[in-house]
Amino acid sequence: MNLNKLLDKLLKEGKIKRQKTDLDYLNGLLEAAQRNFLAAKYNLKNEFPEIAFKAAYEGLLQLSRVVLLSNDFRPDDGEQHKTTFMVAGMILGKEFGDLIERIDRYRIKRNQSIYQPLCPLSKSEAEGILETAEEYWNVVKKYLKKQNKQLELFNF
Repeated sequence: MNLNKLLDKLLKEGKIKRQKTDLDYLNGLLEAAQRNFLAAKYNLKNEFPEIAFKAAYEGLLQLSRVVLLSNDFRPDDGEQHKTTFMVAGMILGKEFGDLIERIDRYRIKRNQSIYQPLCPLSKSEAEGILETAEEYWNVVKKYLKKQNKQLELFNF
C-alpha cells in the first residue's frame, strides 16, 4: 500500500486529521526540540538519567510532530504519541522502519517510567535514547531541508 492510501486509511479511521500549520509554529516546535535535547545532555552529564531520557523523548516527539504538521496532518486519537511516531515513519520512508521501531520502544519505556515508577530509567537507557535522537534528527533534518527551506534547523 502506498503512502497516500495509508494516510487516507488513517484519516477514515480517525487516527489523524488534516491541519494547516504556519511556519512560526513549526519553527517553535523545532526550537522546543532543540531545548529538550540540550536539557537531556545536561541532565545526563549531571547524573539525572531519568530526566535526560524524558527530555530526549519529548524532543523526538516534537520532531515527529513537525514531520506530520509539515504535511498538513496531526494525530487525533487516544494514542497520539504512538500515532505520531508511526505516521512520521511512514512519511520518512520504509528504510527508517528500524529507527521508528527503536523510538516506539522508548515510548513504551517512557510510559512505564510514568505509570510504574518503581522501574527507574538507567544511564545507559538515557545514553541510548540520545544516540537515537541524534540519528533521528539527521534523518528528519535532511527531510525538512527538502520540505521547506524556511524552517530553522539546528545542529545536534
